[in-house]
Amino acid sequence: MGLEELIGRLERDAAARIAAIEARAKAEVDAIEASAAEAAARVSEETLADRRAQRRARLDRELSEARHAARADELRAQHALLARVMDRASALLLREDLDRDESLLRALPARVADALRFVEGRAAGIRCRPAVAPAIRSATAGQAGITVEEDPSMAPGFSVAAEDGSLEVDDTLPARLQRLRPRLLIELLAEVEK
Repeated sequence: MGLEELIGRLERDAAARIAAIEARAKAEVDAIEASAAEAAARVSEETLADRRAQRRARLDRELSEARHAARADELRAQHALLARVMDRASALLLREDLDRDESLLRALPARVADALRFVEGRAAGIRCRPAVAPAIRSATAGQAGITVEEDPSMAPGFSVAAEDGSLEVDDTLPARLQRLRPRLLIELLAEVEK
């Protein structure tokens, strides 16, 4: 084998080795690029998922705040409505013609008797409007120690006070409405929400 043949063979071996190294290098570059593309896609997806989660949390929070504000507005409106209803009922209870209402006059003897149970035989005074004084005097006729005082400034109904100051029973219509207020508000609210 001649020198030229040997040089040719060495050049071919070198070219083959260079081609193999280039092929391995290209495969490594391709693998690195593919891995980098996967990593970039993964990071991008994670970033998007994180942004979506943050946006979702913000939207959920804003939705919750909006619902809370709407419920607060609804409760304020219901409270205003119930206050108007109760104010109107209170105003109606102060009418002068209530003293002549037949159902109230019929119920008066039983209500007076119930109120007098609390004074338990002690001397007591009953204050009422002049229009209902005869009905109260009639209901208390024969009971010792009971006096009836007419007070035109009183609300419809009456009040019983033990003369020793130990007890007072306010059975005026505004006082009765005030005692019924919590239950009435619940019932009115149930009707409003239907």
